[in-house]
Amino acid sequence: MRSIRLLSILVCLASCSNTNEVVLKNSADQIIERYFIDKDSMRHGEYLAFFDNGSLKEKAQYNHGMLDGQRQLFFPNGQTEIIENYEDGRMHGDYEVYYESGALLLKQNFRMDTLEGISRKYYENGQLEEEVMFADNLENGPFKEYYENGLLHWEGQYLNGDNEFGLLKEYDDMGELIKKMMCDSLAICRTIWTLKEGDITPKY
Repeated sequence: MRSIRLLSILVCLASCSNTNEVVLKNSADQIIERYFIDKDSMRHGEYLAFFDNGSLKEKAQYNHGMLDGQRQLFFPNGQTEIIENYEDGRMHGDYEVYYESGALLLKQNFRMDTLEGISRKYYENGQLEEEVMFADNLENGPFKEYYENGLLHWEGQYLNGDNEFGLLKEYDDMGELIKKMMCDSLAICRTIWTLKEGDITPKY
């Protein structure tokens, strides 16, 4: 296990604000963490963590021991990997995930640790891959999935998670409707129409 040396702790800032700086280094004398603690020895203010190559790994804000404000995670190449927002220690606001290239991969929204609203996932070329509605941390409501060329692939609804419910449609990569399915509350889907055969009586 890599040895971690406490370089500096309880160093009063010039402002004498009862906030103290903590710096942690590894055995190679490289800074791996830098943050501040308040009079109760809880993280307060800016927090920084670093990779062994010296590049920034994490940047966050704390308020009396709890995340409060924006938190960013980085790839070793310096590109942003994840952006989170917090309020009183709970995720609240936009949540974004990125490819190492810098392109946006995922965008969601949290309300006090609960995933709510529209979630959008993207291909690395910027095209929308999936759009789905969330409620109470679960997929609930309409969704659409797209081919990498931007055309619609699937559309339907989810119920209480990744469970298709109701009418489900599939399109080919040229945009033509090729299949319709009907899904029950157990997410069991039966084909009711195809482009080739037309209406089909589902077999139960």
